[in-house]
Amino acid sequence: MLKKAFFGLLHTLGYYSRYTSVLHHPGKQVLIPSYVLDFDEEEKAFLEDSARSFNYAIDYSLGYRQKEQYLIQLQDVEVLGNSGAVVLDGKIVVESVGEVSRLAKSDAFKEVSLLLPNQKKGRYTSVLFLPWAENNNYHWFFDCLPRLYLVLEHSQEPIRVIMRRDMAAYQLDTLQFILKDYPQAEVVYIGKHEIWRVEDFVLSSFVANAQSGYLPREIADWLRHKVWQGYGVQQSNRKRRVYISRAKAKTRRVLNEQELLPLLDRFGFEVVRAEELTYQQQVQLFYEAEAVIAPHGAGLTNLLFSEQCQVLEFHPANLIKTHYFLLCKALGFRYRAVVGTTGDKLENYIVPVQEVEAWLEGIRA
Repeated sequence: MLKKAFFGLLHTLGYYSRYTSVLHHPGKQVLIPSYVLDFDEEEKAFLEDSARSFNYAIDYSLGYRQKEQYLIQLQDVEVLGNSGAVVLDGKIVVESVGEVSRLAKSDAFKEVSLLLPNQKKGRYTSVLFLPWAENNNYHWFFDCLPRLYLVLEHSQEPIRVIMRRDMAAYQLDTLQFILKDYPQAEVVYIGKHEIWRVEDFVLSSFVANAQSGYLPREIADWLRHKVWQGYGVQQSNRKRRVYISRAKAKTRRVLNEQELLPLLDRFGFEVVRAEELTYQQQVQLFYEAEAVIAPHGAGLTNLLFSEQCQVLEFHPANLIKTHYFLLCKALGFRYRAVVGTTGDKLENYIVPVQEVEAWLEGIRA
């Protein structure tokens, strides 16, 4: 009795220390079976380099399995406004936050924060994924929005999509772009300090794997076309070559960028700082891009909105990430990585100029 009261007090304060899985729940409906990607020898070598840089914590060179996509019907759950997590019988549902490692890494699911209860009737879903997607376009477009495809394309029943009003403007906009074509769905807004008790909840699986921007082609195309249409992307014969600079960023800066700029200019590349553009301008820019060069960073998320593109991505030797290689694999884009020196404590590094020049020679018009 005391134990139950103790956990009840913790839950009132928004603190959850236990979790549960619903993968074997009887309400689970598999929509897209899992499958395995094939890689050529050059791709395997890059994936091996990435695995080595992470001490083989994730090693896609051994094989990449796109996990199955599913919906799970749950009854009598709680949705936490401060994190987006779903709670069943006093335990956080692992599949609502992605994976167990997310629970271990984030205080968002364990913070002490008074949550006011609100009883809700009807059918709900949610793709909130905080704090990662709070103002991060990568997590928004790869972890959050793709989950709606599974809900909206496979059910015509009325459903309410739980969202937070204080999300970034581009997130609220792109969510509306998607829902516009689905009259059965409407957005409802939860407060940061609210906990909603929901009688009928549809939990959709995360689509992208960890450290991967790979989306099944039908889901990637669905999302691309919704955003293109929503932002009114203009068809154009203009083909742009773009270098995404991180010169003003705090981390992952290319220390010899000034040495690269004359070379990039010679091959017709324009220097862009994504933070200086509206999101609509970013989508239009990438739609028109035939070639993109950039250090690894969230700015490369917008490759999702390129029609057809060649990509050169920079990495520090000790932190080679596979997110955008796998996105390019999904979209059929030509991808190449250039690995620089070992990054310093802010992950800043030097890029080998000769390798960049060799790649540029290969795309000469």
